[in-house]
Amino acid sequence: MKYSIVVPVYNEYINIQPTSEAIIKAFRNIDDNLYEILFVDDNSPDGTADEVERISSTYSQVKLIQHGVKEGMGAAYRAGYEASSGQYILGIDADLSQSPKDLVEMIVKLDEGYDMIVGSRYLPQGKMVGKSFLRYFLSRSVNIAIRYILDIPITDTTHTFRAFKRDTFTTINNHINEKGHPGFQIQFTYWANQNGFRISEIPIQFEERGKGRGVSKLSIKKEFFVLFL
Repeated sequence: MKYSIVVPVYNEYINIQPTSEAIIKAFRNIDDNLYEILFVDDNSPDGTADEVERISSTYSQVKLIQHGVKEGMGAAYRAGYEASSGQYILGIDADLSQSPKDLVEMIVKLDEGYDMIVGSRYLPQGKMVGKSFLRYFLSRSVNIAIRYILDIPITDTTHTFRAFKRDTFTTINNHINEKGHPGFQIQFTYWANQNGFRISEIPIQFEERGKGRGVSKLSIKKEFFVLFL
């Protein structure tokens, strides 16, 4: 297995099929046997797991990882990373706020010799659509502070949308103790940088989930104030 795409889900029944098909379309030039799409379910009560199983009967790349407990987005991502079998591991959210096409561009950068690539909303060519001013301000402020306080050489440390080599994760996995968002992503990026891994970014467009794509599970309080606990 060359690539593992990890997608945490909780009550995302409505998004399983469109997200699966969007990823498969983006990877149409890659052999089906070379990648897997791992939906990591936190025991959703809405039938998300059953929908993943249904889709997997049509698309062999789609697989269910039943994490079984709702501990936070970081814990779900970690469970997916640990269950994956690809040489390259890629993370994307379930609501298509990020474009699967950008995952392919991240793979190109990994092939150039980088160890981790983050999709940045805050590079000059990056863009955010539909996000409230408050959420944008808090996210942007936190990322600026993290960049300078922790000396991490990228603009979007908190973003879940990223790709990295397996060795990068296995080397630093034991250093990460955060389970929520954005703590998990911050620790992951920090320890990768501390261990000398090459980190870079690509600009991406982030589009806040709209009508018909379910409800966001993230809380401003949990996202922002956890950093000061």
